[in-house]
Amino acid sequence: MKVKRLLILVAFWGFTLLGFAQKNDGFTSLFNGKDLSGWIMPGKVPGFEVADSVLFASPHNGSELFTKEKYGNFVFKFEYLLSEVGNSGVLIRCEPENPWNSGVEIQLLAPWTPYRDDLHCTGSIYGHVAVTNRPDETTGIWHTMEIKCDRENVTISVDGKVTTVANTDTVKSMQGKHVAGSIGFQSNHSKEGEFVKFRNVFVKNMDSDPDYVSKGFYHENAGFRSQAHDAAEVIGVPMIGRLSEMMSGENVMAQAGAKQVLFDIVAKVASDGTKRERNALAKALGKEQKSSRSKAVKSYFEWLLKMAKSAK
Repeated sequence: MKVKRLLILVAFWGFTLLGFAQKNDGFTSLFNGKDLSGWIMPGKVPGFEVADSVLFASPHNGSELFTKEKYGNFVFKFEYLLSEVGNSGVLIRCEPENPWNSGVEIQLLAPWTPYRDDLHCTGSIYGHVAVTNRPDETTGIWHTMEIKCDRENVTISVDGKVTTVANTDTVKSMQGKHVAGSIGFQSNHSKEGEFVKFRNVFVKNMDSDPDYVSKGFYHENAGFRSQAHDAAEVIGVPMIGRLSEMMSGENVMAQAGAKQVLFDIVAKVASDGTKRERNALAKALGKEQKSSRSKAVKSYFEWLLKMAKSAK
C-alpha cells in the first residue's frame, strides 16, 4: 500500500513538473487577463477592452493595440475568435504611429467574402505573401496562431499547421520594412456589431539569448546586423565573452560590430549602472583581458577596463 501511494505521489509530481516546464519554456505572458498593462492604444477612439478575462475588440475602426516593448526576433502565440464577419490582424515589427508602412500585417479574417484570396486570408502576410496552406477559418470558435520571426525568415502557423513561410529578403514589397518594433493587434475593421477576441497571449524573445544574438553579427543583411548590435547592448554584461570571441575571430564585420558594442556596453554601465553592475562589468572585462591570446584584443580590454574602473 505504501509503495502504491509512493508511485502515485511520484507520478503526480512528475506531471506537475512537466506542466510547469511546458508553461515556462521561454515564453512570457503579455496579457494578464485583467487590464491592458504593457500595451498602448495610440488612437483617440479605444479599440480594445478587457471583458471576461479576454481582449475584446468591438468598436468599428478603433485604435489598434500595441506592445510597449519592441521585438525583433520572437515567437508570438495567442488564441483568437472571430465573429461571423470579423476582420482583424496582427501587426509585427512596426511603429505604432505608422504600423502598416513600418511593419506588416498577419491577417485574421472570417471567410465572408470571395474577394479575400490566399494573399488576403487568415494566415497571409497581408498583400505581401500568400498562404500555401489555407487554415480552418471557422468563426465563433477559438483558434491558435503562432508567428515566428527569425531574422529574414517568417513562419506562420494556425492550429498547429504551417500556413505561410516567407523569406523577407526575397519579397520585394517587404524590402525596407523594420527588422524590429512593436507587436500589435488590429481592432475591429468590420462593420459595427462584429468583433474579435484574444486570449493566452505569449511571446518568446529570441533576442534575450546571447548565443542567438551573436549569430546576427555575421548576417549578410546590414539591417539584421544592426538589430543584433542593439540586442547585444540590451543584454549587456552577459554578452562580453561572446563579443571577445568575435574580436579574436577573422570576420571583419563581426570584429567591428563587437568592438563598437563592447564600448557601448561599458559606457552605458559605467555611467548609468549600479555598483553591483559595474563590479560585474569589471570582472567580465578582467577575465577576457587575461584569457585572450590576441595582443590587440588584450590591449582593447585593458583600455575598456580602465574606463569601467574610472566610473564613480
